[in-house]
Amino acid sequence: MKSKPPAPKRSSEASDLADLPLFAPKPAAPAAPASPEPKPAGPSRWRKLATWLPLFGLVLLLAGVALLVPTGLDEQGIFLPPNRTLPTVVVDAGHGGHDSGALRNGLREKDLALDTALRLERQLRARGFPVVLTRRDDTFVELFERAQVANAIPRALFVSIHFNDNTAAAGDGVETFYATDKIVPNNEGWSITGMFERRHEPPPADNGFAFAQCVQGAVVVGLDITDRGVKARDLAVVRYARCAAVLVEGGFLNNPREAKKLAQPAYRERLATAIAEGVAAYERERMDSARPGKIAGS
Repeated sequence: MKSKPPAPKRSSEASDLADLPLFAPKPAAPAAPASPEPKPAGPSRWRKLATWLPLFGLVLLLAGVALLVPTGLDEQGIFLPPNRTLPTVVVDAGHGGHDSGALRNGLREKDLALDTALRLERQLRARGFPVVLTRRDDTFVELFERAQVANAIPRALFVSIHFNDNTAAAGDGVETFYATDKIVPNNEGWSITGMFERRHEPPPADNGFAFAQCVQGAVVVGLDITDRGVKARDLAVVRYARCAAVLVEGGFLNNPREAKKLAQPAYRERLATAIAEGVAAYERERMDSARPGKIAGS
């Protein structure tokens, strides 16, 4: 009996069926990706906003200061300490409170005087002058008390700000007044009834004439306006101040053309700048004349 032939050995290679697409082994499905680890919870949107708010506020504050601070200050926008070698300038805003001054063309003299005085203060401080105001708001101050502010300061200059009115005709231009005669009562007090009986101090040597010339010249040039000159008059605020004192009439409110200019803040800023230039010019002249060996007229 013949033995059966041995069964053919299966090849280690893949079966022929494996070569057919229908029977090809399917690739193993890729393993499912591992779920990502949860991220740690961060600050909420509101908490982030609250973190940045202080920085935003600081930026806005610095921007506001940059807009409000006048030129001539230090890098931080702060006034430098005043130069104590310079005299203190007493800036007097005329009228105030129940005393409105001139009322013309929709303008009140007391308002213009205060606004210009505050502008003048900034301009003078930018030039290093110590400054004191007789009033900073709409209050009434007696004339003698205004002069006494300057009299209480060892080294001072006095500038009173006013605006003109003319009932007869519309005038034009600026003028600056100084005292005809200085009469400075002592510090024991003052009253209208006792004024003529009170002992007075010797009149100061400087009646303000040179000061008035410097201020008037600077204002005329700065505003390009009619020059009405410097004039001596016994106005209380300049007469009773020991120091060199002037009263500036910055224009006529009853003149529609000048009133229109004075109603503009930029024009009042020009006026304040010009007065400050006059103050600085007078101080330069005074220092120059006081130099040792200075020859008069040289």
